[in-house]
Amino acid sequence: MADTTAKGYLTDLADTGSNRITASANPGEVAGARGWRALTVGQAFAIHLSLSLLAFSTLVAMMILFWFPGELFFIDGGIQGLKLVAMVDLVLGPSLTLILYRPGKPKLLLDMSLIAMVQISALTYGFYTTWHQRTVAVVFADNSFQTVSANAHEQANRELVERDIEPRRLASAGLLQTHRFITPAPGPGEFGSYLADLLNGYPEPHERSDQYVAFDDEHYDSIRKAALDDKALAGMKMEDQVGKALTKQHLTRGDVDIFSYKTRFSSGVALVDPDTL
Repeated sequence: MADTTAKGYLTDLADTGSNRITASANPGEVAGARGWRALTVGQAFAIHLSLSLLAFSTLVAMMILFWFPGELFFIDGGIQGLKLVAMVDLVLGPSLTLILYRPGKPKLLLDMSLIAMVQISALTYGFYTTWHQRTVAVVFADNSFQTVSANAHEQANRELVERDIEPRRLASAGLLQTHRFITPAPGPGEFGSYLADLLNGYPEPHERSDQYVAFDDEHYDSIRKAALDDKALAGMKMEDQVGKALTKQHLTRGDVDIFSYKTRFSSGVALVDPDTL
């Protein structure tokens, strides 16, 4: 009798008195070798799209939970970055599979490998770019709230170091959190140096991490004079939006202070309830 090996079954065959030994491949190995090459175009597309959705969902979770929490996702670049990644991850990659995949096609493995390389490279770039554009702080400066991206924060800190100024380095604020600071307005006799810094290329006031103070009860009174009154809101035509926001939060006009805000992709007004500081 013939031996059985890991690669197949050897069968002893008798033929008119002489013995011949032939090898038949293991059926499981044949199926594995053919495997994904036997998928239909629709199956290959569905698998690729499912994997792309998994990667995309991971990015969405990171952006919402850590990089652009809350409304920042919509007003400070989160949704814009997501659109770029979605085009590559959910459209380009699966579409290339739909176009190029054909069962039994010569060099199919090469085609699929190239598609994977293109998509992985694009996704890596998308993750990297979004990471550097994430919001690291919301800062009150120049009478309005402004956002600071990770890239802007790093650049501003380098400029401060070049001027022998020790910057403040920000670690992650944590789940669904963002650092909040105030850059104090120049005091009496300081406005000249304030203008000199701006004219000499120092970082913008909201990027001056060396001057940040906490956004808390102790420092909040220093910014209340910049709050918008009803006349200013009327001039901005924001009364309806403010009214809807107050109703949604179960607050009244007297419960909040209203300030202007400016982000990379939006501007408007922000409602602050001093009791929540």
